[in-house]
Amino acid sequence: MKSAKLEINPSQRPSHDTSHDRLCVLRDAHRTLIALADGVDSREAAQAAAARTVTELARCFCSGVLPHDPRDWVMILEGSDHAVLGDPDAGETSALVMLVQQGVVMGASVGESLAYVALAPGEAQLLSVGEQNAPRIGTGLATPFGFGSVQLDGKLITRRAARLGARGLAPIAASRRLQGREPLGQYG
Repeated sequence: MKSAKLEINPSQRPSHDTSHDRLCVLRDAHRTLIALADGVDSREAAQAAAARTVTELARCFCSGVLPHDPRDWVMILEGSDHAVLGDPDAGETSALVMLVQQGVVMGASVGESLAYVALAPGEAQLLSVGEQNAPRIGTGLATPFGFGSVQLDGKLITRRAARLGARGLAPIAASRRLQGREPLGQYG
C-alpha cells in the first residue's frame, strides 16, 4: 500500500506555530482517504484535539478495513469524539473525513467542516453540512452528519462554513437542491 501523509511534523514546525488545522491524505492503488480537523482556536488543546482526530481517522485506513456506508463514518467520528473527550490534553475540533473510491466520494463531517464538489464555473454540489454552533469533537456531544455516495464529477473542495457565510453558501445550496442530492441526516 502506497500512502502519503500531508502533515507537518511537530519537530519541523516553527516554535511560534499556532496552527490548529491538521490534514492527512492517505492513498493506495484503489482509494484515497482525506481526514481534516480544524481545532476551535490556536491553543495547544485544540491542536491536540485536531491531531488526535486525524490520527484516529488515519488508523481506519491503515487497518485496511474502511466503511462503505456514510452511517459508519458517522459512528467513527462519534468514537473520535469520545476518544478526544477522554484525553485531558485535548480540546475541541471540527472534522471532515472523506473516502474517494472508484470515482465516488462518501464520508462524514462534524462542526464547521464543509465539503463540496465544484462542477462547472459557478456550480457546486454541497456534500456535508457545516454547522457553526454544533457540538464539536471533544465535547462528548458531537453530532456528525454522513454524506454520499456521490459521483465525483468535479474538484473536491473543503472549507470552514464560517469562511463562506450565508451569501457564499446560497449558490452551493441552490445547486444541491436542483440536483436533488441531500446529505444524509445524523443517522443516515
